[in-house]
Amino acid sequence: MKPTDVASRRERVFMVVAVVAAFCSSACLFLLELIAGKYLLPQFGGAPGVWTSCLAFFQLSLVAAYWYADHVIRTLSPRIQILVQSVLFFAAWSVTTLGLGATLVARPEAGLPLAVVVMAFLAVSVGPVFFAVATLAPLFAHWRTLWGGGRDAHWLYAAGNAGSFAVLAAYPLLIEPAAGLSWQASMAGRFYVSVGLLALVCGVLAVSPWWGASGPSLPTASPRMTPSHKIGWINWLRWALLAALPASWLASVTTHATVEIAPIPLLWVVPLAAYLASFVIVFAPWGRRLRQFEPGALCVAVGAVAWMLAGNVSEPVWPVLVAHIAAFFVVSICLHGMLVDSRPPAERLSSFYLAMATGGACGGLFNAVAAPAVFDAHHEFPLAVVAAAALVPTFLKWPPQRRWAAAVAVGLVLGVMLACAPWLAPSRAVWLAVIATAVATILGSLRGWERAAAFALLLAATFVVDEAAHRVCRRSRTFFGVLRVCEDDNGPSRRLMHGGITHGAQLVSDDRQRRAIALSYYHQAGPLGSVFRGMELACQPRRVGIAGLGVGTIASYAKPGQEFVFFEIDPAVVQIAGDARLFTFLADCLGDVRLVTDDARLALEREPDGSIDLIVIDAFTGDSVPTHLLTREALALYGRKVSTAGVVALHVSNKYLNFVPVVEALAADGGWMALQGRDEDVPLEYARSPSEWMALSRSLDTMKSIYMNPTSERWTWKPTAEKPSGVPWTDDRTAVSDALRR
Repeated sequence: MKPTDVASRRERVFMVVAVVAAFCSSACLFLLELIAGKYLLPQFGGAPGVWTSCLAFFQLSLVAAYWYADHVIRTLSPRIQILVQSVLFFAAWSVTTLGLGATLVARPEAGLPLAVVVMAFLAVSVGPVFFAVATLAPLFAHWRTLWGGGRDAHWLYAAGNAGSFAVLAAYPLLIEPAAGLSWQASMAGRFYVSVGLLALVCGVLAVSPWWGASGPSLPTASPRMTPSHKIGWINWLRWALLAALPASWLASVTTHATVEIAPIPLLWVVPLAAYLASFVIVFAPWGRRLRQFEPGALCVAVGAVAWMLAGNVSEPVWPVLVAHIAAFFVVSICLHGMLVDSRPPAERLSSFYLAMATGGACGGLFNAVAAPAVFDAHHEFPLAVVAAAALVPTFLKWPPQRRWAAAVAVGLVLGVMLACAPWLAPSRAVWLAVIATAVATILGSLRGWERAAAFALLLAATFVVDEAAHRVCRRSRTFFGVLRVCEDDNGPSRRLMHGGITHGAQLVSDDRQRRAIALSYYHQAGPLGSVFRGMELACQPRRVGIAGLGVGTIASYAKPGQEFVFFEIDPAVVQIAGDARLFTFLADCLGDVRLVTDDARLALEREPDGSIDLIVIDAFTGDSVPTHLLTREALALYGRKVSTAGVVALHVSNKYLNFVPVVEALAADGGWMALQGRDEDVPLEYARSPSEWMALSRSLDTMKSIYMNPTSERWTWKPTAEKPSGVPWTDDRTAVSDALRR
């Protein structure tokens, strides 16, 4: 066999090992990220901001890792790189082994922004091992270039993103339902060791002297940078900007989809999967065949999202979700495609990756830290749309005739979409269709920043119109989301909104008795009213503990001599509910009210055992109960805190998740009797909303009293299954996929 054939075969062996190593290292990165986020979510009430902060931290860690890799590649020989990398992997493993439990005791501290607290705990828990693994991607690409395979180095980046995509898809569908967090952490540790060994093998293959004369050419000193390899700061900033915009859009569309449109806990997986898939596509050689279609696609995607945001379109849910994610996918492919088209020679790929990581971190930090501090609403999403509009190169090289024709075509498409929209009145649809056509035509004649300015004016005008339409009288934004207090002529009334979900309402009146009427899910004719009536007949409750404040509606059930303790994690909710100019349930309460600003489970730990007669679990993040309040350990805590005849009432209303089997399994596991009350057939009026509640107790007399005293003829209590088919959730295992409505 000829020496050249031997070298070619060995090069292929190296490439296979390098692809597998790149795939596994990226998979390890995302597995660490998902496990860390899963650990942290219960400590912060399951807030969506936890995931946004995790994204920002890991993007920032990538910047540090790529800066380190770029420095090592430019200053050290390949053999020294392998030695340094081996020491780094061992040191990171040693340090992290001592700090793995840090996230288990993480708590929101009032002195710092909660996003900073989340990132600080991540830094001391999984930060070192994440940093070590993140340094591998640029090193793999550099070791590949030793063979002169610059183009194949981009294949390694695509393989890495494929590994991330695979773990992201497998985690909610396979890993989370099958294994608890302790097992996941143990497997992640073994995976980390395997990745380190794969990296070592890859490095040895790259620099081994056994390859012969046709093998890799190893520099014996620090590589010198030729003029053709130098990267100007203009190019570097351009790469960072093109990477920052999709990263910011990712966080924005995830928040918008999971809060404003459909609060489904697992929905954040889909935008992130689209983001990673765009990297796989554009870094594959065949992916650049899409280049000719990208300008038009980017223009249509940006226009469609601007239209949906401007019109506050959220129904029908699934078509709107698909449209948002599809548009984000198109935008990611187009902008990441611009990145690939402007990439430097293979020798400078480490600087290219560093610029991309820096841009991604800036986009993530803007959404996680800067935007909540500056804006009182999710304005970062419209800003991302405006920035993308400025980058649309669609019409720049077209003659005026084609620009106008394309603009009219886009306008007609948007017009038809609006005209066919089933949720609009025919007259309004026609007017909106005409306006959409005119706007698209005008935008088609503009270029660059002119188009961005037009989009900005359009979105700003529609935001003002939307605020006026919803009659927002107060807005507040915290780590836990955006809260709006809106006024309504029906009643008249005032309600608290978190995204598209109502978290309480009150009639506006000078009559104290009229103001004290419990509305929406807490109506006296609903299951919660039956719980209070049954307990009054069986045993007069003295202390009631409520997880979740809302506007304080449950305080309307209090009677003189009773104490109602509300546990609320969001300080903004406490301020809104306590402001008598907005809501008066707390001010008008006939009993004693105490407010505790903390996570409900942590706060309940400090209450004396057996001191509470009724515990109401009404804590919602968006439209979902935080899962750490529905575990075996949580129910055991409630059992210690309630009195002998006490009751635990759980609000499990949800359009997308069915918590009834989960609670049934918990009740059977803990020896509780359980009742289910579903109030669906309600009059078409604002005062009462459909709701679903479950009542748990160890007292037969109390349960009989509740069961025999429903507060409406439209619904009845139903005993739960004695032998449920579900598996009880624990602090170690809470698979949300178990509760998805099918």
